[in-house]
Amino acid sequence: MDAFSRSSASPPRPVVGSVVHAAAILRHLGRAERPQGVTAIAAHLGLSPSSCFNILKTLAAEDLAVFDPETRTYALGPGVIEIARSALGRDEVVRAARSAMHRIAEDYDVAVGLWRLGGRERLTLTALAESEATARIHLVIGQRQPADAGATGRAVLASRNAPDDMVRLACSRVRWQQAPSPEDYVDQVRQARRQGWAIDVDQIIRGMTTVAAALCDGRGAVRYTLSASTFTGREAPERIEAIGEALRDAASGVERLVYGRGATG
Repeated sequence: MDAFSRSSASPPRPVVGSVVHAAAILRHLGRAERPQGVTAIAAHLGLSPSSCFNILKTLAAEDLAVFDPETRTYALGPGVIEIARSALGRDEVVRAARSAMHRIAEDYDVAVGLWRLGGRERLTLTALAESEATARIHLVIGQRQPADAGATGRAVLASRNAPDDMVRLACSRVRWQQAPSPEDYVDQVRQARRQGWAIDVDQIIRGMTTVAAALCDGRGAVRYTLSASTFTGREAPERIEAIGEALRDAASGVERLVYGRGATG
């Protein structure tokens, strides 16, 4: 049987090992909190040091990785950001959400993020809108976080109608700065399900309040979340509620535009 007659149920395995390893190295560098050396990267990924070294040299030559000769460590390079921006610029959801994101950022003086739900249950920041007046909250395109964490995590779990035991398990997996109790987390997810948006106050990051709403495709599966972040105590509760409702409405608008959800006639 040749490669072209294989069943669609068992797709062909990748055949270019060096490409697979290069992708694994880039993902590892993206998750790492600090630059890392060849030995540490190779050990983490189960690669031979010599192969890892050669791939890293190639990535650095292509500007996809940066080598620090003083510490002899590697980090992601600016070429990765350029590629990501090119890809995200063609994302239909990003284009559809952009105007609403900027409007909310300006109206409420918040940092508004669009997060894409990807593999390994991680959310990746794919677009960002900030008010000119905002005292900057540090968000960077491409940063990632667990899908269960913070306001975005509550919004995802609520949209999925996750059962209570799954919500408790999700709560236990998150690295909170100020952890809610599992039962409080269940209650918060239930509230998010009722109102269409979720909130996190000081729990994932002390000093920050974030509200979020999930954005689902035509089958009702969560694909993105919209979030708005501000400094805790800066806004009155009724204004936080207005921000949550604005995010919920913006997410619904993108769902109709891109996926046809809620469309009639």
